[in-house]
Amino acid sequence: MVAELKVQEIYPTPLWLMDLDEKTRTRLNRDLLKKIHALTEPKPVLPVGGSWQTDPMLQELSEFEELLGLIRKAAKGALDFLQVEYDDFEITSCWANINPTGGKNSSHTHPNNYLSGVYYVAVPKGTGSIDFKDPRVQASAIMPPVKERNAFNGNNVTVPVMEGRLILFPAWLNHEVPVNRGDKERVSISFNIMFTRFTETISPTLWRKGSAPVRMD
Repeated sequence: MVAELKVQEIYPTPLWLMDLDEKTRTRLNRDLLKKIHALTEPKPVLPVGGSWQTDPMLQELSEFEELLGLIRKAAKGALDFLQVEYDDFEITSCWANINPTGGKNSSHTHPNNYLSGVYYVAVPKGTGSIDFKDPRVQASAIMPPVKERNAFNGNNVTVPVMEGRLILFPAWLNHEVPVNRGDKERVSISFNIMFTRFTETISPTLWRKGSAPVRMD
């Protein structure tokens, strides 16, 4: 008898998406654009391919509290999904990105944080996606031709973005924002999440807590 071939997904990398309803995102994004432009004017002259970012301190400004509340809600949902034990977490940094025509954000990670994310304020036609790179270095050693790209044979995932969408992901996951090929600015707000009492509650060696590997029987 031929046994059935089963698949077990090991070491998956989660992404979390939250989409606001049209009425909420229209109102919130209109308000956010005004506040961002107030922080960025007058903008410096950028070189071709350049982008502009605010200081990473929007989490300290009360006028961004509605968005910060949404970020906290999403982060709590992600941590609950992961079943992580923690006392509390905080938004360690938060900043606005403005990508004019030709602007992009090269491949990078967000060190010294647990989660990172981005909320999209303005996504004109021709400007919307974010690319995530395969973190498994060895996975690209052999890459035969494939009939169709999927999560098991690809090494780059492109996630479409839209106004009012919040994307949350592990801070170590390499990602980049492609060139803005539209004729209007792409505006987003990025942020980082970290455990508040990391050194007290999480950083002690795991074996003291009786940590054991995950079994998949």
